[in-house]
Amino acid sequence: MIPLGTDIPQRRTPWMNYFLIAVCFAVYFASHHVPTQSDPNILDPGWNRYMLNPGNLHWYQFITYQFLHANIGHILGNMLFLWVFGNPLNEKIGHPAYLCWFLAGGVLAGCGQVLTSNAATLGASGSIAAVAGMFLALLPLTNIRVWFFVVLFDVPSFWFVGFQILFYDVAGEWFGASDNVAHFAHLTGYTTGFITGMLLLAAGLLPRDHYDMLALIKRWQRRREYRQMVARGYNPFESAGAAPVTLMPGAGAANISAGESQNSQLADLRTQIAELRKTHRLADAAQCYRQLLVMDPTHVLPAETQLDMANQFMSEGDYALAATSYERYLQRYSGQGQIEQVQLILALIYARHQINPTRAVQLLHACLERLHDPHQKELAQNELNEVLAKHPEAATPPQA
Repeated sequence: MIPLGTDIPQRRTPWMNYFLIAVCFAVYFASHHVPTQSDPNILDPGWNRYMLNPGNLHWYQFITYQFLHANIGHILGNMLFLWVFGNPLNEKIGHPAYLCWFLAGGVLAGCGQVLTSNAATLGASGSIAAVAGMFLALLPLTNIRVWFFVVLFDVPSFWFVGFQILFYDVAGEWFGASDNVAHFAHLTGYTTGFITGMLLLAAGLLPRDHYDMLALIKRWQRRREYRQMVARGYNPFESAGAAPVTLMPGAGAANISAGESQNSQLADLRTQIAELRKTHRLADAAQCYRQLLVMDPTHVLPAETQLDMANQFMSEGDYALAATSYERYLQRYSGQGQIEQVQLILALIYARHQINPTRAVQLLHACLERLHDPHQKELAQNELNEVLAKHPEAATPPQA
């Protein structure tokens, strides 16, 4: 599979990556320019000492070997991968950090190769693997445009890099020991790039977004915790109030103390949610709201905060909890303006995710009476027709 590009729009020119590609080509032509050289795949005399050679190792070789290439196919393949993965990463982390990581990743990859092989090594593929590993940590859902024989298709970078690691390097090292490829340098580069990227994200030293690997892992963890809540009996669509507290004889003071402790925890969580929302950390605020719902399943936040939490759950793909949060908003803030927008969003969740077609029909009837935008009315009417066509039993008298 040959990568051709990504779906990331380029907002800033990745000058440092262009510079590294230019240096690699310049070194290649400088190291293969002797006209009398019998084999174009062999470096010109004097350049061999710059390869990474465990038998005659010098510290500078850990840098110089990264810019040497054996032949035109070697450098073209490497520079294509560097173009695809390096341009977005250069834009993401900036020029100085990108240059430092390219060189450091090559050094680490070289260490992995030296520790596992006695063969002399050259090429930028270890550095590029380190770049791709960090790319995977920061941009795991970015689509890579791939050419495979005569077919063009897009695949998330997580799967593309994973394929390269398993079927090219792991399998190549296992079955192709004589293929003259530095598989351990690649594997070291991928591993150190990914781990370094994750550590820098966790430390807040790299720019974060909702689609980096750390955010995806946190969202997976939150969904797992929520599924456990449901498995323990929490019903996200049940709006009944909390069960009354029964005091056991002689235990009144202890139960009152426990209630005060819970109220204090609820207040702390509400405060955390408000502070996180102010700093636009909605994913963390949503996690706090999940914890709050475990303690009090009927809890409702202030109107704008409640909507933000519902929107956040929907963006994370947690449609059940998003629907619950929108329902809480409708129950508590039915007199708010733009209520028809919430009704429409909630109806779309119920209808398109097969959660509650009957409730979807009720909400669509209700919002159709309030909507003024012709496009939104058309959307609501089309959705209503589709739900009734698929679920005729969901037809009920309109409810406000």
